Amino acid sequence: MDVEPNAIAKFQGIKRFVVLMLENRSFDHLFGYLKAVNSKVMGLTGSEFNQKDPNAPADPAIKVGRASSFVMTFDPGHEYYDVKIQLYGPLPGTDPGLPPIANPARDPAPMTGFIASATQAVDFSGDEDLVMECFQPDQLPVLTTLAAEFALFNFWYSSLPGPTWPNRFFVHAATSGGLTDSPSTNQIVAGFSFQNGAIYERLKNAGKVWCIYHDGLPQTAGISSLRAEYVDPFTERFKAMENFFDDVKSGALADYSFIEPRYDTGNNYLNGTSMHPLNDIRKGEALVKQVYEALRNSPYWSDTMLIITFDEHGGFYDHQSPPATVPTGDDSKYANPNYSFLFDRLGVRVPGIVVSAYTGKGTIIGDDPGDASTVFDHSSVLATVEKRFGLEPLTNRDRAANTLEVAINLATPRLLPTEAMTALPDPAADAVVAGAADPTNIFAADAQAPLSANQKTMAALALACDLQITPSDYHAALISNHQKIVEEKDAADYIQKVEGKIAALRQAPPDQ
Repeated sequence: MDVEPNAIAKFQGIKRFVVLMLENRSFDHLFGYLKAVNSKVMGLTGSEFNQKDPNAPADPAIKVGRASSFVMTFDPGHEYYDVKIQLYGPLPGTDPGLPPIANPARDPAPMTGFIASATQAVDFSGDEDLVMECFQPDQLPVLTTLAAEFALFNFWYSSLPGPTWPNRFFVHAATSGGLTDSPSTNQIVAGFSFQNGAIYERLKNAGKVWCIYHDGLPQTAGISSLRAEYVDPFTERFKAMENFFDDVKSGALADYSFIEPRYDTGNNYLNGTSMHPLNDIRKGEALVKQVYEALRNSPYWSDTMLIITFDEHGGFYDHQSPPATVPTGDDSKYANPNYSFLFDRLGVRVPGIVVSAYTGKGTIIGDDPGDASTVFDHSSVLATVEKRFGLEPLTNRDRAANTLEVAINLATPRLLPTEAMTALPDPAADAVVAGAADPTNIFAADAQAPLSANQKTMAALALACDLQITPSDYHAALISNHQKIVEEKDAADYIQKVEGKIAALRQAPPDQ
């Protein structure tokens, strides 16, 4: 695809991209209270509420409020079924002994079912109200500072109303191939492929270099072509997270870098840096700080766009109804046979920040929720990269997506320390929440707990990678041993074992 000179000019000096995708937080949950600081932020008034039973007028209203802990006591539901309830509320008259059924879809969505959905996941009554709690600026100083110093997107949505895996596929391929839910073990072992491939093939064919940095088992290994690259002992395209900082220092940063945080799923997210609700959100803040400061204090600062977003909302409240969107138009081989979703509506709103030397301080993108030109989703990342490098789109979604160079709004870069800070604040202290994060967290008490859905998917991904690097004579034994994984500690140990095997292969590759 030929690139118009004025299209490149809009990017000023930007010629490479770094994408950091975190996990499971809605816009209002992280940035809703910024409205009190900057009226242009489409956040909270403080009067927003949900009810445990939205169909009972007398049921108490649970208003949004200040976050009381850095760690959630439970993982709110966010499968496609859960999100429908969150958007449209539960159907009246549902048997109280059964899971709620979502009301029929309507536009705009009333956004009334977050607490009703959360009640299905809690262990202790009252904890469901935590999905209405939102962080205030002093509680998230790293992200809050970046949002104030660079560009915050008011209307960035997850790519579909569903969970992590299909939403992450959109940032790689502008599609999930019809997947709306967390995948099954068989699907993960088989590996995912998409009709038009992923952005990485497009980049390679154009002579551009890409790299995925990861801390632990990367979810991108769920894509067949990327799995083959990940387990290759000679790979230069998958690197451990510490290599990101080395590459920035040594001048070896790729044209396109994607960062996968540490999920630590097997350990119930204890040491995760992804901002999953079950890990201390400050560990994710620390990762953001490290990435920003590495880029800011390097020669790459003047030519790099740093994109920070979240895969989906994680079941947390957001007041903004998701808008309609363009269906992907590709195959739907992974569609759930029990229902039909046309991929014609985005998921719940998530945080989106663009950082660059050419981005003006205090930039807020979008002031009218009805203005389609300021609606973004994860395929906007791909559309931006494609536009800058002259690549063909992957699906109808990224072909139609708005691009992120709208955040490039300065003619000259912010290079001086007085123009763009060289260091961000440290993550918040325990004192800014009512309940400080317990460093022992949940894992020690729940080591023998049955696997959650997320732990099953990551254990299945570990098996898939293990099968890829192990001679076929041993496959039956690997599968048999995997079937015996029923407790959290078993999953944690197995995932760590596979991570270690792949790391060892890279350190001491076999003879060619």
